[in-house]
Amino acid sequence: MFPLGMALLPGEILPLQIFEPRYRTMLVDCLARPEPAFGVVLIERGHELGGGDERHMIATDAHIVEHRVRDDGRAVLRCVGAERLRVVEWLPDDPYPVATVQPFPDGAVATADTPALEARYAAVAEDIRNLFELVRSAGQAQATFDDTVYGDIDRSYAWAGQLPLGQADRYALLAAESPVERIGVLAEAVESVTAAIQFQLMD
Repeated sequence: MFPLGMALLPGEILPLQIFEPRYRTMLVDCLARPEPAFGVVLIERGHELGGGDERHMIATDAHIVEHRVRDDGRAVLRCVGAERLRVVEWLPDDPYPVATVQPFPDGAVATADTPALEARYAAVAEDIRNLFELVRSAGQAQATFDDTVYGDIDRSYAWAGQLPLGQADRYALLAAESPVERIGVLAEAVESVTAAIQFQLMD
C-alpha cells in the first residue's frame, strides 16, 4: 500500500517518483509479480514521508504500466488507477505499509433507475460545460470538457479528474457506494466549484 496526499480515481493516470528505501523495496516486490500493482490510499492525517500517518479505508489499485530506475536508485513510475479496494485491516509496516483488502465494487443500479441516472449524468455534464465556459470567459484557461465515456470506468471519475476538486471531494467520489450516489457527490462538487469561481470573478 502506498499512502499519498491524494485520492487516486479509477482510470486516472498517476505519475510517481519513488525514493524512500521502504518504497523501493515495495517496488521490487511489485515488479516480481505478473501484473505489478499496489494500493493507493489517501492519508487522513499526517505526512507522506517517514510514516506515522493515519489512512482512509477506501483505496485504489494502481497498475504499473511504465517504470524506469535512475542511476541514483530513484524510480519513476507511470500508473493507472483500476479497481477500488476496501481496507479490512492495516497490518504493521514491514518495511512498507501493508493491509488486508477486499474488492469494493459498485452497488447495482436497478433497470428502472437507469433513465433517471442517465438524466442526472446529462445534467451534470451540462453544469460542467457551463463551468468551463465561465472559466474561459474570464480568460483563466482554454481547457475544454471531455465527456467521452471510456469502457467500464464510471464517467463520474473521468469528469472529476478534469476539475479542480479538493481531496475531500475526490475521496467522497471514490467512497460512494454506487453510481447514483457518486453522480450526486459530483453534482454538489461542481456546484461548489462554480460558486467559488463566480465569487472570485466578483472581485
